[in-house]
Amino acid sequence: MRFATIAIVVVGVAGVLIYDRHDKSANYQRVDARISGVSEQCYLEKVERGVITKTTSTSDLTRCEIAELLRKEHPKWQGYDVKHKIEVKVVYVSPVDGATHQSSLQMSYFPNGKPLRAGDVFPVLASKTKADKTRSI
Repeated sequence: MRFATIAIVVVGVAGVLIYDRHDKSANYQRVDARISGVSEQCYLEKVERGVITKTTSTSDLTRCEIAELLRKEHPKWQGYDVKHKIEVKVVYVSPVDGATHQSSLQMSYFPNGKPLRAGDVFPVLASKTKADKTRSI
């Protein structure tokens, strides 16, 4: 019984990954986009696990420097992890109509660990059917 449950979960996860890969290859085209803006904010998060329950506590969004300082110095926030919320605004040429469009992507970390800056070129997946729809690679 336990093996069957694990097998069902594994097959389900594999199915989602296969569908996602198919969707990206069939419905999206890789394009180079120019970054028009980057907004990075952070929050503090702590997960406490009980026998049956899991409790997640978070702070409000704040500048990352302040979040790091609070985590190190303030007794209330010690033991919390600093989490990032990054919004990258990009401008790209859509394969649908050949026109320039804007899009926004949400990330929890910078690709390759390197910060992105306005003016950088960043690869995205642009929809082949909807001019204003993008996805991260």
